[in-house]
Amino acid sequence: MSDFIHLHNHSDYSLLDAAQTVEMMCNRVYDLGMDSIAITEHGNLFSMIPFYKASLKAGIKPIIGCEIYVAVNKHTDKKLFTNDLGKRKNYHHLVLLAMNQQGYKNLLSLVSIGYLNGFYYRPRVDKDLLKEFNEGLIATSACLAGEVTSYAAIGNYEKAKEAAISYQNIFSNRFYLELQNHQIEEEKASHEILKKLSNEL
Repeated sequence: MSDFIHLHNHSDYSLLDAAQTVEMMCNRVYDLGMDSIAITEHGNLFSMIPFYKASLKAGIKPIIGCEIYVAVNKHTDKKLFTNDLGKRKNYHHLVLLAMNQQGYKNLLSLVSIGYLNGFYYRPRVDKDLLKEFNEGLIATSACLAGEVTSYAAIGNYEKAKEAAISYQNIFSNRFYLELQNHQIEEEKASHEILKKLSNEL
């Protein structure tokens, strides 16, 4: 199993979204014979040091990441809007993974800016900040709350493509589309467009 790595995971540091501790996760990865894992908490890096220590203790490689909140407009804009799904929010999810030391520093900067300058319900950044602090980071399209996936789930191919291209332009060859299957109908509905986008882009 060492050729497969989970890159989008939450621990109990992602409040209301996960129950397992970093130690439980690292021990399970070791039991499965995997050699690496990423933890990508929602909007924070609070578990980073415990995760780093627990993974090294278990003999696995830690991949530092975060599922950030990308503001629809500027990260300082404090307005809610109703999106195409009828939900009122002003951000989308995006997963970032540090490739190297520079990526780690940029991830720290983005998360800090989100809390210090962009906090409105969630610690948010925006695409201008991603353009400034993207070096050394890999981005993935995240879950149903991700911009690309949310449009794909409702069959809006053009909007999904527009969003994918915007991230592709920021991260060049470091942006990837996520396919998730938690037996949720919306996730399954998104797969056709996500696969089409992957082939086209």
